[in-house]
Parts: sequence; structure tokens; C-alpha cells
Amino acid sequence: MEKTQIVNARVEQISGGPDVGIFVGEVELMPESGASVFFSIMETEGCPMSFKTDHSVFEKLANPDEFDDELDELEANNLLYVGDGYVEMLEELEGIELYDGIRYLVYLIRASWDEIDAFIAKTKGKNLEDIEVPEPDLEEDWDEEIG
Repeated sequence: MEKTQIVNARVEQISGGPDVGIFVGEVELMPESGASVFFSIMETEGCPMSFKTDHSVFEKLANPDEFDDELDELEANNLLYVGDGYVEMLEELEGIELYDGIRYLVYLIRASWDEIDAFIAKTKGKNLEDIEVPEPDLEEDWDEEIG
């Protein structure tokens, strides 16, 4: 089985308070056999939109007003999922290459800020296959639904 290193990860809240809460997260993975793979999620009111790219799109997702045309292209060429929730996203994407990278990112998006920083620090530079990604709260519900 090929090893995949977690190169970097980050999550930011780009709006909230009186405005709609929008979160952006990204993980960079490096498979032994090739170039970096980036999984990114932009979440608005619990509805995720996920992407798979060969470069970081974090700044574009975090600043959508500045990158309108690029985001249209990103959606047309790199969209993995857009929908109502993470349970549906995980079900739909199950079986894709580097699925555990998606689970890793979903955990980061759903975790508390303290957990995010600690988990990234603990896992950065390690192989994805060698770590245990905690189940986010939604996966517990998902397991009950499909169990």
C-alpha cells in the first residue's frame, strides 16, 4: 500500500457573527508516487462544497469576491461534491482515491479550534495511513443511519 504524507492543513472561519458563517479548510497530501494533492472544503451554513486540485485554492475560497472567475473555473473542473451535508458527501465520495484525506479534512472542519491546532501539529509530516482520524460527530450519526 502506498504511503501518503500529510504536508500541511489549515482551517479558517472567513465570516460569521451577524453574517452567515463560512469556513474554509484544506489539506495537502503527498503520495509516494507523485505530486501533491489538495482537498479543500468551503462550508456555508453546514453545506459543504469540496474540491480536489493539484495546487492550493485556499486563498481563492477564503476571498471569493476577489476570485470570482477563478472560482467558476474551479467549480467546473475540480468540484467533488456540493450539497446539503457532510453525511451525504462522505457517502458519495466513499471509494475515491485518498478518501481518508477527505475524512481528515472533514474532521478538521467539524472540530473545535483547540482540537484543530493540536491535531494538525500532531499529524503534520506523518503518513495518513499511520494516524487515526477521530470520527467527527456527524459520522457517529452516519454509522447509526447505515448500520
